[in-house]
Amino acid sequence: MRLFPEESQWGLLTEAGLREDFQAAWIEGDDLDAIKAELGIDPAEALECDLATALRWSTMDARKRVLWVGEHAPGWTFALTLTGSAADLNLPGRRVFDFCYLREIDEFYGVPGLYSEEGLDDLELNDDQGAEDELELHLIAVGRITGRFVDRDWLAERRALCRITAGAKAS
Repeated sequence: MRLFPEESQWGLLTEAGLREDFQAAWIEGDDLDAIKAELGIDPAEALECDLATALRWSTMDARKRVLWVGEHAPGWTFALTLTGSAADLNLPGRRVFDFCYLREIDEFYGVPGLYSEEGLDDLELNDDQGAEDELELHLIAVGRITGRFVDRDWLAERRALCRITAGAKAS
């Protein structure tokens, strides 16, 4: 794997429609059924779709957490939080890199556990908080650790759009 992606990670995400808040988690493990069960996702409540379709659900009833969940890379699952909070996706026994960018205040919070990982010294990740112009390096770091950067093929993949009723176990 290369040290840097071909295209801007944040640029690709915003081009795909993630222009406002961005809350996501990269979850260690690629057994989607097991991860969905740990998150309290009812398989009957899941719909395979692309990102554009998933984003149309981002204004859903806030009483339900809505995720777009699927394969990221071997050994890793990606979960985009469309309603609710990515910070609620802590899964015991798994590394979870959760990330939150709030455009309204131009601030991100992330990525717990990332700063102790090896092979990121050249990125100068000084803090786990910052403004939009600092997002790119953190997204590159996540890509290095998980073994895959965001690219156009990744954005085109279909993942499961899932609802989790408020109160369901997600941490």
